[in-house]
Amino acid sequence: MASAMPSKPAPPGDPINAFFREALLIGGEATRVYLIRHAQSRGNTGEDLTTGDPDLTDVGWEQARRLGERLKGQRLDAVYASPLRRTQETALAIAEAAGLEVQPKAHLREVELGQAEQDVRLLPPAEQAKLAARILAQGTWDAFPGSEGSAQARRRVRAVMDEVIAGNEGKRVAVVAHAAFIQTYVSIVLDVGRDFVFYPFNASITSIRAKGDRRVLWRLNDIAHLEGMPAGYGGIS
Repeated sequence: MASAMPSKPAPPGDPINAFFREALLIGGEATRVYLIRHAQSRGNTGEDLTTGDPDLTDVGWEQARRLGERLKGQRLDAVYASPLRRTQETALAIAEAAGLEVQPKAHLREVELGQAEQDVRLLPPAEQAKLAARILAQGTWDAFPGSEGSAQARRRVRAVMDEVIAGNEGKRVAVVAHAAFIQTYVSIVLDVGRDFVFYPFNASITSIRAKGDRRVLWRLNDIAHLEGMPAGYGGIS
């Protein structure tokens, strides 16, 4: 009679859970990035469509204050923002709550959308319809006449985010940017061809974890801190 093979002790814990912990960067020394769209601006409401650099509205200031309170518990190590007023004002509320200074980074600026950043309403209806159809079909920044373009935008967005992450390994950082910038980075993280797969609300939080060359999406468009307030359906600026 053949002898029974000796049994091996079972590994501690559920190995499937261990696989997910590694694949999704659960715990450990991953860098936590809180990617935040600026709070509601006077450009989003249509009050300032000419300066290109509008201030926050009263609603936007309250959204920014709530962001600061929400993120205070995350023990942030750094706060970055694009140089424009709406991002700087939003970032200031977050930084003050965390006892930090806002660090401006020029390459956190919005994706340049060419003609779409001008008054598209001045186009004849037929041209508006053609532009809308092209944007819907292609789903990339290349569809916008005179835009920065998908490839260039992705290179810039990836490079500045990699720079932020490399300078804050294992830390927690807030990055205040713009809608199309955030859309682009989420598409990079998800490795999808379309440049915009969701709409970032004003003052929303999208969380990314990063370790080495790996990037994992943890939270998308979180606005729990805005309960009872307008989420903001303003333009992608």
